Amino acid sequence: AQHHVGAAAPDTPCFGRAQSAKRRSFALIPLAHCTSRRDLRANCSQLDLTNAVALAQLALLDALADDPPTERAPPSPAKYMPVLDKHSFRTPNDLVNEFTGSRQIDGWDLGGSAVAHRSFVRLNAERQGQKGWIVNRNPFSEQGFSLEMELRASGGSPYLYGDGLAIWFVDSYEHIEGPVFGREDYWKGLGIFFDTFQNIDHQHHHRHPYIYAVVNDGTMHYVPDAEKKEQDSTKQALPGAAENSGCSFDFRYHEARHDVSVLNHTRVHVFLKDAVLKMRVQQTYMGGETDWYECFQMRNVQLPMTSGYFGVSAATGDLVDNHDIIHFTVRSLADVDDPLADYEHWMTAEKQSETLRIEEHDLRPAEALQRDYQRVLRAQAKAIKQLNADVDKLKQQMEFQIASMATGISVARKEVDEKAEQINLVSQKVEEAEAVSAQLKEAKTVVENIKEEVSQVKKNSGGWGWPFILLFVMLIALAGVGYNRYRKIMKATCPEAPSRLEPIAADCLDSSG
Repeated sequence: AQHHVGAAAPDTPCFGRAQSAKRRSFALIPLAHCTSRRDLRANCSQLDLTNAVALAQLALLDALADDPPTERAPPSPAKYMPVLDKHSFRTPNDLVNEFTGSRQIDGWDLGGSAVAHRSFVRLNAERQGQKGWIVNRNPFSEQGFSLEMELRASGGSPYLYGDGLAIWFVDSYEHIEGPVFGREDYWKGLGIFFDTFQNIDHQHHHRHPYIYAVVNDGTMHYVPDAEKKEQDSTKQALPGAAENSGCSFDFRYHEARHDVSVLNHTRVHVFLKDAVLKMRVQQTYMGGETDWYECFQMRNVQLPMTSGYFGVSAATGDLVDNHDIIHFTVRSLADVDDPLADYEHWMTAEKQSETLRIEEHDLRPAEALQRDYQRVLRAQAKAIKQLNADVDKLKQQMEFQIASMATGISVARKEVDEKAEQINLVSQKVEEAEAVSAQLKEAKTVVENIKEEVSQVKKNSGGWGWPFILLFVMLIALAGVGYNRYRKIMKATCPEAPSRLEPIAADCLDSSG
């Protein structure tokens, strides 16, 4: 639509005409014809407007400093090395494996307890005995690198937590699970460790959380927080063994604090250039960030390989924490003289890009002057549509999750009821067993009493036992003698008879008996 407005200045003859034209109809002049105070006053004789409208037009032109409206172009930042996408990952993680249905990251492999979410990669959750890792499949062989990573180590405990996480640049792509923050010992390459667990069994020369770098040629055994004098230090990979290779920095967040949110991250910047390994860290929060903290700067760093693979791993033991990676970016420093300046140029460009993306919904000065709201309305309508779609998606997800939770609760309740019934049956059986046990104890008591009475009887009748035995033997002997005597008398009274007279002998025996 073509918008018109008219104006007249109080210090020109038009001012009086505007005053006298209050009750008359007035003509409008296109705004495009008045791009400066000079144009406005030149066309003043054509205007019949009120004094208030004229003053508003002049104020708007004064704000434009007598210059025609122009589009505001973003400042072009200095040159910097671009991000190497094949060695990096940034949110959102929208790639989904069509077979497993889980999120994945192009060019990277996840293992152990690591899970990719849309806004972060969780290496391990707040559970005991977990090890998780993410490893880049592409070898890096440039002369020097600049690495930026945002991590979030957090948990519910204010004092007891562990173990930590590590950044790896090693010669082998294969990741073997082991005791060194989720990776095997005797690695070959560079390890940068973020140690949150303070081992009270050893003396320390630093406080925790502690960040340190260790270069291993594949022959040294990793010994966390042990004193160097106990063994040959040339065969051990020790924290802080190299000069200026570590620092104490509290990068871990306590989730129960009211001033901590999911936007609290720890940003890590590491670069390796001309045998110098430098690292600095800063903490980010909603709408801002802290100053950089210079952690360490190792010199004469000689890696035992010409190319390597990037990776990140984390582990928990008896103590736990959440270890998340927000993004991981790698840039080459092959043609860079000042890595810090190169990083600042890159970060400035990143922030400008984000600012332009946000300002896409704002009205530009030229559009405000021309009252052209079409672009902003389209951008805002698109954003509102996307927001509505996201809200609808979240509502459906919440309804689905609530329904699943309700089903899970009902199933759990049913299982609990069944377990309660089983517990009641077991309790009844236990009561019955206890009753039987009580009866057995009572019977045992009775038996013990009987035994005691018998033993008491034995004690009381111990002197009369042998006479009764002798008397019993004598009775048996007398019975045997009497029986023999009886046989002899019977033979003498009834003489022997021939076989045919046996019945007579029997009668004799009977009559004599």
